[in-house]
Amino acid sequence: MQTERAPLIFLLPSLAGGGAERVAATLAPRLDLHFDLTLALLQNRCDFPLPGSVRKTFFSGPLLSAPANLVRFPYHVFSLVKLVRRSRALTVLSFMEQANIINVLAAQMTGHRAILSQRTNPKEQYLGKGVLGAAIVRSCASLYPRCHRLIAVSHRVGEVVVEDYGLRPEQVAVIANPVDIEKMRAMAGEEPPLRLPARFLLHVGRLDIATKRQDYLLSAFKEMLHEIADLSLVFVGVGPDREFLQARCCELGIAPKVIFAGWQENVAGFMSRALATVLCSRYEGWPNVLVEAMSVGCPVVATDCPTGPREIIGNSRYGLLVGQDDPAELVAACLSLFREPTRMHLASQAALRARDYALDTIVDRYRRVLQ
Repeated sequence: MQTERAPLIFLLPSLAGGGAERVAATLAPRLDLHFDLTLALLQNRCDFPLPGSVRKTFFSGPLLSAPANLVRFPYHVFSLVKLVRRSRALTVLSFMEQANIINVLAAQMTGHRAILSQRTNPKEQYLGKGVLGAAIVRSCASLYPRCHRLIAVSHRVGEVVVEDYGLRPEQVAVIANPVDIEKMRAMAGEEPPLRLPARFLLHVGRLDIATKRQDYLLSAFKEMLHEIADLSLVFVGVGPDREFLQARCCELGIAPKVIFAGWQENVAGFMSRALATVLCSRYEGWPNVLVEAMSVGCPVVATDCPTGPREIIGNSRYGLLVGQDDPAELVAACLSLFREPTRMHLASQAALRARDYALDTIVDRYRRVLQ
């Protein structure tokens, strides 16, 4: 006799392209096997496909500005209250700060268990980003301690929410993001939609120099070309700084060597063909692209920013970790991958490490917290 599945609401701002959204789209179908799942999106924006079996609901249409989100905020809180009461859900899992705040506020009215997933340090992500950013940081500090549990995506993020936001250590569980290794490897065999150079480095992520520092990578890449003339650099992703980065390529005289591939549904096809995936971020929560690349045997190079890369690749055990402000070290690390033994060793170590974040392993950890 099949056990009745407990109702569960999975709340997100949207499924528009991004690392947290990709994780949510990966988790939702697996959670739907164990819970009577409703995926609730604050706004109807979806870039990631989901199976038809996953029940979805939208509180608003697309909201493309901060004022629009502010105006709809009270409506979203009461929409969640209504959904919890209608579905009789005892638990709401939320991703990202806006949804987390709404989850806690609604729980004050319904009594449901608000379980928050924290991806980054809100102060790093939102301070300096206007009225809405300041309101999010203050709300996190005020409301997060009222949650039932908080899932931190890395140990350092877990420490931050205890130190800066007043949560008790026993409220916090650390669960890394999952990678669907079988799916990634299947997609890795698919031919990318554009012709790729024979030898290239890859960056996957939002084109936003304030956080991802692609301008830093461009400067380092110019130095690499002095040693490896036929090397190219491929950017996969969209963001506000694309035009700036394209202009910077022209200033550096490297524009013919740099490809801006835009948004790509299948990043695995790029990763499996790259010499390495490179990340130069100023800060991260848990950089999914590193584990995704590692799952298809692509070596990774990352700056040692405050949270994320070191927990994934260790002290250059499973990839190459370089100083955050040491361009010479970044250049040397990337060039070392042209030595066949180094690249082959890191590729095998990367694939081995990715198994620790296999989808079934991570889903099981979520189930234990949610139940």
